[in-house]
Amino acid sequence: MSDDVRLIAEKAYDALIQGFQTGSWESFFELFDDEVDVILPAPQTGHFTGTEGREKLVGFFSLFAPGASRFDRVEVISKTVAEDRVVFEDWARGVFFGEPYAARHCIHVIVRNGKVVGFHEYNRPLD
Repeated sequence: MSDDVRLIAEKAYDALIQGFQTGSWESFFELFDDEVDVILPAPQTGHFTGTEGREKLVGFFSLFAPGASRFDRVEVISKTVAEDRVVFEDWARGVFFGEPYAARHCIHVIVRNGKVVGFHEYNRPLD
């Protein structure tokens, strides 16, 4: 495991949370390679790879424009570092598209050669 993997994954996770706060996603997108392995939740549920994976990633997060959605509180429950990936488990509360939001997330960030090449997000609503 390289410290670079951990640092790049943490930077991607922080940029993800910041994107939900501001609606600005450029600092998140710039961390990704041209080809990405992506697993996304609704509304674009699916597994996408290569350049299509990157396009789906950009399209999905671009839906969350300023003011439409936000996290009011995020708590990281655990962070696991293993070889080329970091797995973040968190719970978040906020507003998505004008509706209250509360969910637990498991986010895998895969890093190779200094770029994020994988992003897998799984979530479950909190009771």
